[in-house]
Amino acid sequence: MTAFPGPRDMQASSSNSPSRLPLDGFPFLRSSDPEEVSRRMGAVFSPHRLALGSGRQTLRVRHNRLSLGDISVNALAYGAEVLIDPGARGDFYMVQIPLSGRAELRCDGQQVAVDAHTLSVLQPHAVSLMRWSEDCSMILLRVPCDAVDRCADAGGRAVSPRFALSRSRRDAEVAAWWQAALDLILNLDRHPDAWLRHAAARAAIEQFLVSAFSTLLRLPGDEEPKPPAGAATQRCLRRARDYIHAHLDQALSLDAIARDACVSRRTLEGAFKRHFGMSPLAYARHQRLLAVRAALRDPGCGRSVTQVALAFGFVHMSRFAAQYRETFGVSPSETLRGDGLGINRS
Repeated sequence: MTAFPGPRDMQASSSNSPSRLPLDGFPFLRSSDPEEVSRRMGAVFSPHRLALGSGRQTLRVRHNRLSLGDISVNALAYGAEVLIDPGARGDFYMVQIPLSGRAELRCDGQQVAVDAHTLSVLQPHAVSLMRWSEDCSMILLRVPCDAVDRCADAGGRAVSPRFALSRSRRDAEVAAWWQAALDLILNLDRHPDAWLRHAAARAAIEQFLVSAFSTLLRLPGDEEPKPPAGAATQRCLRRARDYIHAHLDQALSLDAIARDACVSRRTLEGAFKRHFGMSPLAYARHQRLLAVRAALRDPGCGRSVTQVALAFGFVHMSRFAAQYRETFGVSPSETLRGDGLGINRS
């Protein structure tokens, strides 16, 4: 296996990785056999060669995996220093979020170190090489290229967009997304049934995890397209509004709205902000709040506030409650009890 030029000391700071990984309720692989690890993980990620690092070490691979739709969330620890050589990777991006230890990555000639302060994004079809420390464990988001193309709005380019190989947690936006992503994954770990039985909540979580590509990881120089004018603008707005109002009980994504409106997502965002003073998703969220209020007011509701909120794609209950009160002047529970009609402040 090819080695890194001048490798740094990758000895672990502890004897092995943490005793428990996120998503332990979704085990995919437990093995100490390098051949089995390469074969089974290669079927999920990319075919690769795996070699132990220096010294007497034994693999203690723990790999948990949860599919949310287009993407999968993986928690992985090898329990030993390993070299991973996938060669040219498959048709997907891999966001690597370290939980412990560190790793050195090489991708298309670039080399970075990742740890508790730095995440990485491996590019599709890029020649890659990785070295994980013995105590390294990570959350891995496997995101197919077509999902990224929709999210990043490639704007008709012939190739998939390129993203920064690494981003620092010292960047406030990265830190905010990083922490929220971990909170969501840990919530899924602890209360999977409460989230996964709601299609809207499941899709909203997936959309949030993929949102990093459109907001955090894009390389400089990605300019906004010029918006359409006149009748074309009105037509795309009408189609977008019709789509939103016809799908309030389903998971709403900006990609789906833009596709139905026959414009790019950034073009649609510009049109909504000029005509409504808010983004398409903010408009959709307001309509979903109205739908929640209508459901809570229904004398035959028979559901809790949480159940109704999840049915309309609200996955952060505290944020939902704050948005609801800001919009209607009362809490969701007050509406359910009939304590007040609420005032629409939008």
